[in-house]
Amino acid sequence: MIDSELFIQEAKSYGFSTYAGVPCSFLKSFINYINDSSEIDYIPAANEGDAIAIAAGVYFGGKYSVVMLQNSGLGNAVNPITSLLQTFEIPILIVVTLRGDPSVSPDEPQHRLMGEITTDLLDLMKIPWSWFPTENSNIKQTLETVTSSIMGRGISHALVMKKGSVNPYQIGSDSDQTPKNKKTNHHSPSRSSGLKREKVLRTIVDSTGNSDLIIATTGYTGRELYSIADRPNHFYMVGSMGCAVSIGLGLAKIKTKARVIVVDGDGALLMRLGAITSLCHVNPDNLTHILLDNNEYESTGSQKTVSNIIDFPQIASASGYSHVVENVSLSDLGKHFSSQENKLSFIYIPIEPGLENNLPRPTVTPPQVASRFRAHIQELD
Repeated sequence: MIDSELFIQEAKSYGFSTYAGVPCSFLKSFINYINDSSEIDYIPAANEGDAIAIAAGVYFGGKYSVVMLQNSGLGNAVNPITSLLQTFEIPILIVVTLRGDPSVSPDEPQHRLMGEITTDLLDLMKIPWSWFPTENSNIKQTLETVTSSIMGRGISHALVMKKGSVNPYQIGSDSDQTPKNKKTNHHSPSRSSGLKREKVLRTIVDSTGNSDLIIATTGYTGRELYSIADRPNHFYMVGSMGCAVSIGLGLAKIKTKARVIVVDGDGALLMRLGAITSLCHVNPDNLTHILLDNNEYESTGSQKTVSNIIDFPQIASASGYSHVVENVSLSDLGKHFSSQENKLSFIYIPIEPGLENNLPRPTVTPPQVASRFRAHIQELD
């Protein structure tokens, strides 16, 4: 394994001092070191395509940058890679992790297919690629190859990172991951609820029945909901980060007599924020959108999101939700579900990071979750 600081400092000597991306657990050491460093800039992107565009802007400004992303998000980057980087011949360095690597033990099921096709996809997009170095002694040679492509020929290059390529790096206790620009001219919601995600999810479970259809966003939300109660009316998302709202919209549009509850996270919503405009355009009065905001990508190593400068309730109100509330108590949340009033609702709940130890993973497979969810919905008719 290599040391993240050696790679980043060596890359800096070749002209790479700006990084943009979306967290992956494989990249935790990289992001931790960058956040500790005053010499390197890291720009957190809402999705992988945005990260590519950020890097293009850095290039236009006369610098070179590195985009870091998980291969599950490579699909998000296809359009800007093909129609921005390739069309305008903008060279950047892409570090893409290889979740679902077919050469090692099975990964999470949502990574299997992308793990098999990651390098083929890079080939199809005509992005030269090589393996990310796994020994400190290979860093310099790897970067020489990369820079000859990027700076010498003006061609982007991808380094594909396998699991276990980078040694752990513990972020300093006084490191500040807060975004540099905290200025705002609008009301910022209070984040002092003190609630944990588990308490909110338990209240939702206790306040709903099998006829309520609950969609839990990817990451710890779905796993915690599963640990509290595994019911056929639960859909636990894996992968497809940010798509919970759109799934809920499609379901609510078809099953107008069922109550659809989408439990979302700040990082996921930021990734696909535009989805709420489609939701509000359709305006299904049987959907409740609950946003749990802990200001973190907790399941990938607790990297900060930019939610602390965002007023989600104001955005929801401006987008057209019929009912917007913030900082509700658990009692108020329970009362919402006992109410017979039907309105497209947005409920904003700031929560504290943290979860119970030994959080189980669902033993039901994603296909099983989907098939039983669909079958359960049909039985409600």
